[in-house]
Amino acid sequence: MSRDDPLGDLDGADGASARGSANASRDRRRDERPGGLRARARTFFSPRRFLLALVLAAAGLFVGGLVPLVGSLTRFVGLAAATFALGVASARRCYVEVALAGALAAVGSVLLGLLTSAFLPITVDFLARSGVAFALAVAGIGALAGLVGYYFGRDLRAGFTRSL
Repeated sequence: MSRDDPLGDLDGADGASARGSANASRDRRRDERPGGLRARARTFFSPRRFLLALVLAAAGLFVGGLVPLVGSLTRFVGLAAATFALGVASARRCYVEVALAGALAAVGSVLLGLLTSAFLPITVDFLARSGVAFALAVAGIGALAGLVGYYFGRDLRAGFTRSL
């Protein structure tokens, strides 16, 4: 019998069911603790927030790419604007999700744009020679644009919600 379950000896004559219920209740309490591993993992990375950030980042890149200005620079402005809106709307911080979503959406968007261009043989040769370095650079720019937009959105939200 454990100290956690003072009434455990009332369950059965041999105490086997008391040990089983004590172990089950201890396991249940361990999973429900606020500092448990699952709770910490959920606070560090949320798949729902990541999917929301990914959809918004892709939409921002698409809308930003529709503006015919300086090459594909407006795509990243659209990404920053979308993550800015996410920062204004969200109450919880999700910087990891936004950075990863911005990086993946940027790489996907730029590679899709390159592979659907009219100069496909030149593009394939370029990607074969320096595709990994190019993808990492685009991922870094996408993550940075997403984080900057999200940071300023969170800053604006904090300014609106702060009491004077």
